[in-house]
Amino acid sequence: MNQLIAQSTAFLLSHVPFVGLILAFIFGSFHALRRPDDKKEGYLAYLFLFTVGLTGIWGFIVHAFFPGIADKFIGWAYSPFEFEVAVANLGMGVAGLFAFRASYSFRLATIVFVSCFSWGAAIGHLYQMLAHHNFAAGNAGLIFYTDIIIPLLLWLLLPFSKR
Repeated sequence: MNQLIAQSTAFLLSHVPFVGLILAFIFGSFHALRRPDDKKEGYLAYLFLFTVGLTGIWGFIVHAFFPGIADKFIGWAYSPFEFEVAVANLGMGVAGLFAFRASYSFRLATIVFVSCFSWGAAIGHLYQMLAHHNFAAGNAGLIFYTDIIIPLLLWLLLPFSKR
């Protein structure tokens, strides 16, 4: 039982963007039940809160304070640029938290930032897979797919933003 709890916790902590998608869907669904005329806005808001905000804060914490764990998960050697990745994640996370209840233009700017960062990361992951056969979970696993899907969902839902 303890091993199951440890494995589940490790999975959740190492796949926060995916967990954020699940939480955004759950909370967005509750929002849609309460306000059916505003359901797409609810999904968008909770995507900002969980997949951008909390995921960005998580990325900051992991890269800034636990770089050895992050590097091993990604399949990379430590780099002094790790802290810069951490701070970029922090900026994205803070923007995502504000975007939860922000104006359309703030949300648009946040999506541009998230798209550049996440799709750029996805290209980097793809390069690492093809050039260096890096298929570590933090490079070729769920993080690769969430780097592509999350900005795409934000773009698809932005036209329904009511703020």
